[in-house]
Amino acid sequence: MRWLFVACVVAVPLAACGEGSLAAASKDDPPGMAADMGADMGMGTNLDGLAYWSTALPTLDVMKSAGGWLPQADGSYDTGETVPLDRDGWALPSADPAGRRYRSLVVNVIHDNPAAPPSARYVVLYDGTGQIAALDVDGGRIVSQAPGEMHVEAGRGGSLYLRLDAGASLRNIRVVREDYLPLYRAGLTFNPDFLARIDAFQVLRFMDWMNTNALFAPTGGPITDEAAINAAPQLKWADRPRPSSMHWGEGSRGVPVEALVEIANRTGAEPWFTMPVNASDDYVRGFAAYVHEHLRPDLKIHVELSNEVWNWIFPQARYAQAQARRVFGPNGDWLEWYGMRAAQVGMIWKKAFNEPERRSSRAGRVSMVFGTQFAWRGLEAKGLDTSNWRDAEGRQMRASDYFDEYAITAYYDGTMNTDETVPVVKGWWKDSDGGYARAVAALDKRIADFNAPLYRYHAEQAKAHGLRLVSYESGFGEYTPISQHDNEAYTDFLVKLQRRPEFTALETANYKAFAAAGGRLFMNFGIIGTPSKWGSWSALESVGQKTSPRYSAMMAWLAAHPPSPLRGPAVAYAPARLMIGKPGGSTLTQTEHGYDVLVGTAGDDRFIASGAPGGRIDGGGGTDTLVLPAKREAYRFGAEADQGSVRVEGPGGGQDISRIALVRFGEGRPVALAQLLSEDRGLRLADVERVGGVPAPK
Repeated sequence: MRWLFVACVVAVPLAACGEGSLAAASKDDPPGMAADMGADMGMGTNLDGLAYWSTALPTLDVMKSAGGWLPQADGSYDTGETVPLDRDGWALPSADPAGRRYRSLVVNVIHDNPAAPPSARYVVLYDGTGQIAALDVDGGRIVSQAPGEMHVEAGRGGSLYLRLDAGASLRNIRVVREDYLPLYRAGLTFNPDFLARIDAFQVLRFMDWMNTNALFAPTGGPITDEAAINAAPQLKWADRPRPSSMHWGEGSRGVPVEALVEIANRTGAEPWFTMPVNASDDYVRGFAAYVHEHLRPDLKIHVELSNEVWNWIFPQARYAQAQARRVFGPNGDWLEWYGMRAAQVGMIWKKAFNEPERRSSRAGRVSMVFGTQFAWRGLEAKGLDTSNWRDAEGRQMRASDYFDEYAITAYYDGTMNTDETVPVVKGWWKDSDGGYARAVAALDKRIADFNAPLYRYHAEQAKAHGLRLVSYESGFGEYTPISQHDNEAYTDFLVKLQRRPEFTALETANYKAFAAAGGRLFMNFGIIGTPSKWGSWSALESVGQKTSPRYSAMMAWLAAHPPSPLRGPAVAYAPARLMIGKPGGSTLTQTEHGYDVLVGTAGDDRFIASGAPGGRIDGGGGTDTLVLPAKREAYRFGAEADQGSVRVEGPGGGQDISRIALVRFGEGRPVALAQLLSEDRGLRLADVERVGGVPAPK
């Protein structure tokens, strides 16, 4: 077989990927607590932000993690000029060609990225007219070029840069590794190696992917001016990031909801969305409606308003303060506004899913999250109690009645990342083992003496308000103090420390302390990223790395704490199947829960459909057959006659197929796909020349 990407490579057996939600309810839960998470703590992870240097390489189209446009002229690396852009961020020809200095635009597609394979071959697809080329840097070169398609080879270090002439009118540029092109053309957005690293997790939090810590107006880049932050307008649903956006990483509006839902569907993980702090009701309704329509029905949803609104480092805190003064008067508290607005966002989400707006004992799919600061006892009160929030009749509204989860961080740190600790750490280096044993002991003590009491405090607050205790970010949190940023030995010590085998036990001790306090869901922070002086936040350092002490601890916890089968007939948390057939032809079978991507090759392939929704099937060549489980009358086939794919709607939902010649219903005889399409669209077969990429029979 050429490739076999099967996403269920997790430590949890497929049979253990059971029904329903994360765990069972505790008998000690107060009345009104949403009782579907339970004492057996589940585990998820945040996803590291997209960037051209990210060693996660999460998307097949690496243009989605590229940098912005760099205007260049002879002798000038960056002219500093503003490049005119369309709604999706694609460069437009200048309205004043004579007045501009730059003569070309360069984009860093992959740069300084140790995970990028050296001299890899990529296909560059694009729409429009104008000159586009790969820069000859470190051996990068053009292999071949034709209108709309260019084959290039990356540099010896894996980097790839594209250059456009300033007058070019090009958009929809996609850059895909040649060996991944079949999966991309079949409709898969994400790197299968990346999916294999994350599909064991029960929840995925999209804070960095949604660029939550930036504040945006309806148009333009992130708002940084303080006055503009205070006066930032609300975002409407039309202002959201889209799949057609030039890139989804740093400086952009983030990954669109379509891709977020896709990765949840492919991995079988509950999504955790972080709504923009200035999202309007229209934005929230549009987002919730899309998720309701397209997310797997066996998955729950976690919803949070922004991220760390308590944290004045981020613009969302200043925005919240301005809104609090507008709503509650000059003495308005920013966290009270946050609690009120987050509760309102939760009401909109729950209405979209036909669930009670107020928290109830009836388990629903939507869990609304309240976030507070881990070490600041009492900060949570303003946002939960909202003593100044009144309804239209003047009655007090308690925000806590509309939340389901109470979220804190669960980092273990503070023993090596301050100037006060520097002399102590340097003293450890004199030990025979270089100081690692004492560093591990200090972290273990920190978990027991500092973290555990705070976990218990927040568990008490959560329980008092009828909420489940969860973490929103967690893990090893030490980083190089600012005063030591030029001291490579200090950074090297911390990086090597978190690679040590003792960290499996250290991580597990932190999980156990959180679970013992009553924690129901533990969310790791970084999953794949390069360690540096800014921190070793991620458990893996490259998408090609299959394990580490920290990652091993998480996989072991997931294997020992599978989801509890509380409700629903669906197989929750089971990942989709990603497969490419053998060169001579294969039989490829869909999973019972769907959302699979199956790709044939030049031989005659047979695809066995399960009837589940969300699948993508591409025949790849040859005379390929799709076998559907029900009778002909149960299905509708839809597409324009010359379209590249056909939509098949059946009893279990819809899926998209391409380059399929024949369809068989159960044990019946094969029927030409063109015949089926002509029947359902009311066309004469003679009028159908091509369907789903295959010539129609004559």
